Amino acid sequence: MSIGRKASLFLLFLSTAILKIDVMSKDLIYETLISAIREKIPHKATLTNALVELLCIEREAVYRRMRGDVAFSFTEIAAISNKFGISLDSLVGGWATKSRPYQLSLVEYVDPIEDDFKMWGMYNERLWGARNDPSSNSVECMNVLPATFLLDYEYIIRFYLCKWYNQYGHSDKAVHFREIEPSEKLLKVQRETATAAKYLRKTSYVMDPLIFQYIVNDILYCRSIHLIDEESVRLLKQDLHCFLDNMEVLAARGMYRETGNPILFYISNINFDASYSYLEAQNYRLSIIRAFILNTVVSLDLKAYEIVRHWLQSLLKSSTMISVSGEQQRILFFEKQRKIIDSL
Repeated sequence: MSIGRKASLFLLFLSTAILKIDVMSKDLIYETLISAIREKIPHKATLTNALVELLCIEREAVYRRMRGDVAFSFTEIAAISNKFGISLDSLVGGWATKSRPYQLSLVEYVDPIEDDFKMWGMYNERLWGARNDPSSNSVECMNVLPATFLLDYEYIIRFYLCKWYNQYGHSDKAVHFREIEPSEKLLKVQRETATAAKYLRKTSYVMDPLIFQYIVNDILYCRSIHLIDEESVRLLKQDLHCFLDNMEVLAARGMYRETGNPILFYISNINFDASYSYLEAQNYRLSIIRAFILNTVVSLDLKAYEIVRHWLQSLLKSSTMISVSGEQQRILFFEKQRKIIDSL
C-alpha cells in the first residue's frame, strides 16, 4: 500500500474518531442538562409548563427537546442555566471528575442592587425550606466572625464592610470607617437569614483558634493607615466584648433560646486558610466557601458537598468542643479572647 493511500486511510479514521467523540460529547452535554433540569423540577407537568413559559415555545416543542429530537439552542441553554441555577461549566465539563462546579456570589454590600437581594432571598428560601426537616443541619469552620451573629453589633458590621469596600470595592479612593453606612434593606434580609438559621435542627461551628486575633490585627492595621479613628476603635472594642460575652452564654447553653435547636461550638487545633461550610436537608446539599471577606462561592454539586462534608467532619473529630460540657476549655478560650481584644 502506498504512503499516500495509508495517509488517506489514517485521516479518514481520525476524522471518524473525532466525529464520534464530538457526538458523544454532545450527547453527554444533553444528558447532563436534562438530568440537571429534572433534578430541579422532578414533576414532569410542572417542568414542561416552566420551560414553555421560560423559552416562549409551544408545549410540543418542549417535548421534542426533552426527548432529544431537537437540540436546545445555546440561547435556550443559557436561559435555562440562569433560571434554574445550573452551572454551564458542569454541562460542558460534567465528565471531568477532577473538576467541580462552584458559583461566586458577589453581593454589593455597601451599595446593593436588586439582584443582590434576589440572590440573598434565594438562600433564605432554602433555609426556611429546611425548617420542618428533622435531618437539616449545618457545619461551618470559620476564621472570621459568623455573619449570622453580628447583626446586633453595628460597629463590627461596619468594620467588615469597611474592610470589604477598601479591598474589593469599585472605588480607587480609600473610604474611612465613619463613611460606611450599611444598607437597612440588606440588614433586613440578613436578619431573616439569622432567624431562619435558628430553625436548622443542628448547627456546629468550628472556630480558628486565632479568630479574634485576626480581626484585632486588621483593626490595628486600619488604625495605622488612618482608616479608623481612636473613638471608633473604642466603640468597636466595646462591641467585640459584648459579642464575646453573648457567644459565651450561647456556647454554655448549647442551644438557641428561640427554637431549642442545638448549636455547638468547637475550637480547632489548626488554622484555616478560609471559611468553609455545608448545609444539608432532605431536598438539597449545599457547600460554601467564603471569599473576599463577605462573599461566598457556592455549589449544589453533590460531589463537591461530599468533599467539604468529609473534611469538616474530620475537623470536628480533631477539635475541642466548648459547648455545654466543655466548661474548663470554654472558660480558658474566652478569657484568652478577652485579653486579645483588650490589646486594642
